[in-house]
Parts: sequence; C-alpha cells; structure tokens
Amino acid sequence: MSSPNELLAALLDEADCSRSALARDIRELAARRGMDDVRCDHVDVGRWLKGMVPRGAKPVLIAEALGRRLGRVVSLSDLGFAAGPPLTLGLSFSESRDTTIRSSRSLWTEDLRRSDFLRMAVTAGSLTTPMARWLVSPPADPPYGVHGHRVGADDVAAIGATLQMFERLDHQFGGGHARTAAVQYLNDSVAPMLHARYSDVVGRELFSVAAQFTYKTGAMAYDVGLHGLARRYFVQALSLAHASGDRPLGGKVLALMSHQANYLGDFREAVDLARAAALGAGGAASARVRSMYAAMEARGLASMGDKRACIRLMRQAETAFEQSADGDEPPWIAYFDRAELHDELAHCFTALRSPREAERNAHVALGYAADEHPRSRTFCRISLAMSYLDAGDVPHACSTAGDALAAAGRIKSARVRQYVRVFDNALNAVGHHRSISEFRAQAREILSVAS
Repeated sequence: MSSPNELLAALLDEADCSRSALARDIRELAARRGMDDVRCDHVDVGRWLKGMVPRGAKPVLIAEALGRRLGRVVSLSDLGFAAGPPLTLGLSFSESRDTTIRSSRSLWTEDLRRSDFLRMAVTAGSLTTPMARWLVSPPADPPYGVHGHRVGADDVAAIGATLQMFERLDHQFGGGHARTAAVQYLNDSVAPMLHARYSDVVGRELFSVAAQFTYKTGAMAYDVGLHGLARRYFVQALSLAHASGDRPLGGKVLALMSHQANYLGDFREAVDLARAAALGAGGAASARVRSMYAAMEARGLASMGDKRACIRLMRQAETAFEQSADGDEPPWIAYFDRAELHDELAHCFTALRSPREAERNAHVALGYAADEHPRSRTFCRISLAMSYLDAGDVPHACSTAGDALAAAGRIKSARVRQYVRVFDNALNAVGHHRSISEFRAQAREILSVAS
C-alpha cells in the first residue's frame, strides 16, 4: 500500500495551492506545450497525495506548475517522485572540462529520449548566472585527454565538415528538418572524441568545433519553437567554448542567446547578453565579430524603443564591419556577411518605425543575399513588407510579403510562421484592401499551422 506523499503535500501548503488550482495549472501548461493528451483534475491530485506516482509528462508539469507559484526550481525528488535527470540539466556554466563533457552528453542523451522535462520553459533570467560566471571565469587550462583512442586534426576537420552540412540544411529548410540527426551525431560521434586522448592544440580545436555544433543544434531548436531546450544547448555551448579557450566564441554564444531573448520579448536581457558578449571577448574579438555583437545589442535597443542608443550601436556595427578582412576573421563568423549586417539594420529600423531606412537596408541585404540562405531572405522580405506597411503602401507591402511565402511554405521554422503572423496581425489596423485578401489567401496554409 502506498504511503502518503508528505513532500508534495508540504509544497502545496507552501504555495497556498489547492488541489483544483494545481490541476488547472497543469492543464494550462500542457496546453501551452501542445500536450493535448494530458488530463488532470482534483481527484488525480488527491491520488498523488495518497502516494500514487503520476505517469508520462505529469511529474514534470507538476514541478513546473509549483515552481512557478513558489518562484524557484522544484525537482522531482522535491515532489517525492522517483528521481530522474535534474530539471536544471544543461543550465549551469562550468569551468570544469569533465563536468562540461558529462552535462553536455547527458543533455544530448535526454534530448534523443525526448524527455518531457526538456519541453519546460526556461526564463531569460535563468541565463544571468551562466553569463556572469563566464564573464569572471579565469582562462581555461589547455585541454587534454587521457582515455580511449587518440583524436587528431583530421577527426576535428570531419566534425567541422559535418557541421557545415547541417548548417546548410538549417539555412535552406529550417531547424525542423534535421535537428534530431544533429543531436544523434553529437551523441554518437562528438561525445566519444571529447572523452578520448588528444594534444593541447587538437583539444582546443575539438572543444571549439563541439561548441559550434552545440550552439547550431540549439539554434535549430530555437527555430522550431523549442525555446527552453535551445537555452540549455546555448549554456552548454558556452561551457564548451570556455574549455576551448576562445573568448570571442563564447561571446558568439551569448549573442545567440541575445537574439532569442529579443525574439521572445525579453528585450532588457537581450541587451545585457549582447553587452556581456562584447565585454567578455574584449580585445580578442575581430572586427567582424565586434560588428555582430554591436548589431545584436542594437536589435535589443530598437525593441526597447531607445532610438538614440540603437543608432549609435548600428554605426558601431557598420564601422567595425568595414574594418574587417576575411583573412583575419574566424571561420565561424563567415555567415555574418554584408547581407546579414544590413538585414539586422533593417530589423532595427523596422522596430524603430523608420520605414525609409528599413526599406533601404532591406534592399541592400536582399541584393547581397546568397541563394543558400532562403530563410534569411524570407525574414528580410517580411521586414521590408512591414516597412512598406508603416509607410502606408498596403499593396506593395502585401505583394512583398507574398513573395516571401514561396520559400516560407517549405521551411520547417516556427520563426518564419511567426513573422508571417505578425505581418498578418498588423494588417488588421489597415482596413479593407483587395491586396490584403489576396495575401491572406496565399498565407492561409502557413497561418493555419500551430507554432
């Protein structure tokens, strides 16, 4: 016979939460996560209090629901349930290489298992501690390995070539196309190499490419709307970058966190993360890397409506970019070309409701954009459409957004769908136009897909 779950009862009392209220919180969280099969009422909560252990995703949902009410992380063991992976897996920055390897591999393994707790929301505030610890961490010792087979430069090059393949797939078809395969490669191929033997030089290169592969996989999760999971990947990438000794690479990870935070409406955190990237990289950052950091900070400032500061950072981004030379830049910043810079500037001016400048920069971006980046061109065209809408040119706005839909339909990206939805919602304030009806007819299939 089961024993009463006194730990769960104590947490309910502490949270001043009734059985019905907890059941309601669980249903609402499940609905937000797309878990339509989760059913829960006060009778279920009563059974758990009597000692029954809930199945499936419910333990994780209970932990998140009570954690939100209490303002802290609640673990499964806190609830009196069987212990599993810690709910904070992947969210701690570590200066220890061994700890980083273990936590990264655990994250990849649990991701492949589709563990329910990885679907939990992770707040932008949860990134503050990893960011601060990275900022003040001393330089990492040279990496070395003492077990297993010896890893050489060719092995690291093979990881890099595989990463480039996944990057191409992501840019062309969206994060939902091959993300699971990327996780499988990290778990099956990269993790054993991190545990193997290597020289100091090869070890730094190995941890660097592992960090890049990890943040790319996190970016794929971000693109499909798995935001909590993406943040766990970004924090692990930050630890891996630290182990490689590459401070600018760690700053690149914080810049990605900033980009996601801005997308999710965490504008203050987006600015802080971008500033921390530049501060932490310091003089080690190349000109183009500094340009990227400044562009990320400008995006956050634009979203906050701080026009003066945003314009100052945009100028910094342009100046630094013009000072860059391809031979002096790390390979991982190659994506940040002139098209990408002006796309970021166009987004800033769109957020600042400066349609002429947004239009000018969007046209520059599209003029330089490469064919292998259709997702980026889609974002840019929607931004350009918003600038036309702000200028009062509804037909031109709708036709430009319509041009973006051709690529949007085949890209597995929640962000692309959200861009289309934001533009569609902006049309509600315009009134009745034939061009709006035509655009909505084109966009019907994309708008009907849940993000």
